[in-house]
Amino acid sequence: MPSLRRPLSALLALLLPLLAGCDVLYMTSAKQVVRPRIVGIRATPAEIGLGESTVLDALLVHPQGERPALGAVWFACLESGNARGCAGLDFGSLLGGDGGDDDDSAAGEDFDAGDLQFGVGDEFTYTAEGRFIEDAWAELEPEDRVEGLSVLISVNYVHATNDELQTMILDLAAASQSGDQETLDRIGDRFAELLGDGINAARRVVVSDKSADQPEPVACGVSELLPNHNPTLPGLVLHTSEDGLDEGYPMGALTFGQPEEELWLRPRLDEAAREAYLYINLDGETECRQETPYFAWMSNAGSLDDGNTFIADPLDLDELANRAKSNRFTLPNRKDFQRPVDLWIVMRDRRGGVAFGHWSFRMADAPTP
Repeated sequence: MPSLRRPLSALLALLLPLLAGCDVLYMTSAKQVVRPRIVGIRATPAEIGLGESTVLDALLVHPQGERPALGAVWFACLESGNARGCAGLDFGSLLGGDGGDDDDSAAGEDFDAGDLQFGVGDEFTYTAEGRFIEDAWAELEPEDRVEGLSVLISVNYVHATNDELQTMILDLAAASQSGDQETLDRIGDRFAELLGDGINAARRVVVSDKSADQPEPVACGVSELLPNHNPTLPGLVLHTSEDGLDEGYPMGALTFGQPEEELWLRPRLDEAAREAYLYINLDGETECRQETPYFAWMSNAGSLDDGNTFIADPLDLDELANRAKSNRFTLPNRKDFQRPVDLWIVMRDRRGGVAFGHWSFRMADAPTP
């Protein structure tokens, strides 16, 4: 089988300028979905150790009536410590000199396959391995490994199917092996075109060792340092009172409603959403903290009162104990309710865990799409 090292190195060079424009702090913007966009990237598990793997997937939202057939291109690079990071990779060295030698062994001796992790598909598996991350890890003091290193994971949704992208990668590898420069140029131009017109987002994944330091004994619900994990979003509660303070009842994945009907909705929570955890601050003091989840709401029709709702710490006084804030969702008018309406929620916790939720609404007498 032809080696993918050289063609992937060249391909990843196309991705680097796109990473510079990623907003990795807030993946979710406006609450009204008027174009396809990525509103969250989930890593499962949310935090890993050196040599461990995590599986990433993304939530792509779309305008009403549209379900774009897009393929996903993923790329990972280390951005912590003294590693060269995303923008510091020397692709000329990785390719061996000026990149013109077809002998794959000419690549730089310090290049490890784990340093350039790339994939296509709805999911991407990242493994914390490779010379870059191992060298950066070795330079950390043991206590610094509790917070560890961060890896930037980028996803680009492009106007090609995952099968088409996989075929392009295999053709790229074959052309590299045979020295078919015409095919290399053609596929490279095609990838550049796809990526330039793609939908891009990124997130950080923490690689850590929570056993590298011992916390002081403090009053808390836990007694040891634990890695972060994703919260769960069990569902939505539909309230019948306008203040949203009644008990309400669980809402199904599909709900029938009337034009311009107002719905008071509240995310359901489980005990883990408010879990306690230990944190060692910069002064070396152990703190007992509590997860404070927040929610980004968005829809492709109708209107939402708030784009973001929070559980404050301590809880807001106008909320029932241990419940997330409610949000008012007004269904669209009759004309705009002829097609199904989508509502999405992205739930995040204090340490970067992510959960997704999707619900659909139909007008009771709307025609079958």
